[in-house]
Amino acid sequence: MGLESSQISWELMLPLALLLLLGLVLAAAGLSRGRFALPGYLAYFWIFLLICVITDFFSFAPAVWLMAFVSFRALREYFSLVDLRLEDRWGILGAYLSIPFMIYLIQIDWYGFFIVSIPVYAFVVIPFLVTLGDSRGRGSLLSIGAIDFGLFFFVYCLGHIAYLAFYSTWLVVMLLLAVAVCNMASAMTARRGRITGFVLSCLFSLALMLALRHWTSVPTVHAVVLGILIPVLVQMGDYTVGVLERDLGISAADLEPGRGRVLGCLKSYLFTAPIVFHYLRWFMKFGELVQRHVD
Repeated sequence: MGLESSQISWELMLPLALLLLLGLVLAAAGLSRGRFALPGYLAYFWIFLLICVITDFFSFAPAVWLMAFVSFRALREYFSLVDLRLEDRWGILGAYLSIPFMIYLIQIDWYGFFIVSIPVYAFVVIPFLVTLGDSRGRGSLLSIGAIDFGLFFFVYCLGHIAYLAFYSTWLVVMLLLAVAVCNMASAMTARRGRITGFVLSCLFSLALMLALRHWTSVPTVHAVVLGILIPVLVQMGDYTVGVLERDLGISAADLEPGRGRVLGCLKSYLFTAPIVFHYLRWFMKFGELVQRHVD
């Protein structure tokens, strides 16, 4: 829902200011030709902020389709890394077509259908499409598992970020900032071990959750729970994708375009986005506590 100029408040300007500031920093890093390196996840942090700004100042419809582009890019990179066969082409096509299918359900706020769109309907269709292209049945089981895994994490789980923006962009900003401070804490304590990084992440995340209560409308008790839950989920996502990177023969320290860079940038959201979305939806009752953005 677009906003008239009289409706624009300083609260809406904060995500816009953050978007512009981060955009300038990313542009400076790009122009420095490697002399000024930034963590790769900041680029997707910027894209998710852009979704929030477009939703607030223009319309949710173009914002949610920007999320479709992110999911497509992540899924395409994942498919390029796993050992899929030519016979799996129909299953791969079905996975790609699942993206607009799910995004449209988010756009029209059909939650009941969205929640089963990938885990039920796509997961039923994909095995059929894979076996349709491979009547001999040699390797189909592994292909079905690989395609469904990528579709679940890199389309369905990430899609919850866009759905959260439908209800409240400030909740998305809260999620983005919490993930960012967790990643920052992990980088600061990389030589001291995961436990030290996790403790520092919890402290940063708790402080952030409590500081943003005025804008997010999240009650104190839930802010505290999320302040601890988000670092746990970030660690789970980082660990899971880290194991997958080793299984695929990818070096986490030297990710390249098309060779795990997108997945490495998005791994912190894979567990965080869906769990935080459903936690907030269950305990906060979105229809009562946050303003929904519709066309």
